[in-house]
Amino acid sequence: MKKHALLAISYFLLLPASAAVLWNIGVDDNAQDGNGDPANGLNDPASFNGVNFNVSGVRETGLQELPGNPANIGGVDSAATRDVDDDYYFAGVYTTVVDGGVYTPVGVVSENESYYDRAFTGGDRNMRWHFNVPETVSATDVLTFTIDFYNLNEANAADDSSFDMTFWVDGAQVGGMQRTRDTDFDDAQSWDFTLAELGGAAQQGPGFDHYVEIRSSVQGSARWSSLDYAQLEVTSAVPEPSSSLYFLSLAGLGFFYRRRR
Repeated sequence: MKKHALLAISYFLLLPASAAVLWNIGVDDNAQDGNGDPANGLNDPASFNGVNFNVSGVRETGLQELPGNPANIGGVDSAATRDVDDDYYFAGVYTTVVDGGVYTPVGVVSENESYYDRAFTGGDRNMRWHFNVPETVSATDVLTFTIDFYNLNEANAADDSSFDMTFWVDGAQVGGMQRTRDTDFDDAQSWDFTLAELGGAAQQGPGFDHYVEIRSSVQGSARWSSLDYAQLEVTSAVPEPSSSLYFLSLAGLGFFYRRRR
């Protein structure tokens, strides 16, 4: 009995954290879906705030500056006129620049963008994802950004090449460099950050142009690396039980202990 009571107390006092995906572009399937062709539809899974939709990766077109276009129309690999940039927008209101930048925000984005930049290359080494921070995110939550690639093409197959990545939140670097290389594609790369690095509670909800960004540099003879998925997850610690519940559990332990005696 005493053992059971201790287990019950442990259940209440050591409650697990709960995690939820805030958004994702692509899923962990080691494949490139869609290929940017509007005629063949959108078939790469994505989600935002629990709502699923589909997108399509588009062959990169070079390095672009903020803020990008939230209404790119894609295009097949061979089309010189294919339309995509480094900035992907989830539906929201983007009227306030939050990082001290000098660009003009894009305003209202009525629906999630349909097309995204699908790869790093030597001439296109950035990716950005824009979103409004839901008011459900709290100051104690941990946000985890994860990115994964499924290939890396090299000019010299004998090289140990890579794209060395740094992670940025609203224009400020968070954490250290991580590497995507041809020898460890089973491993995704992740960085943790908090609401404070997104301006805190004062910058939650519509209006604030928050974004996370990956910047990369080429090592060896790497030519391109194709995105499998990018994801932002929020992990919340379950609130500790009240003091009354704590003492009730202790009382239960005393009862079982007396019964055993």
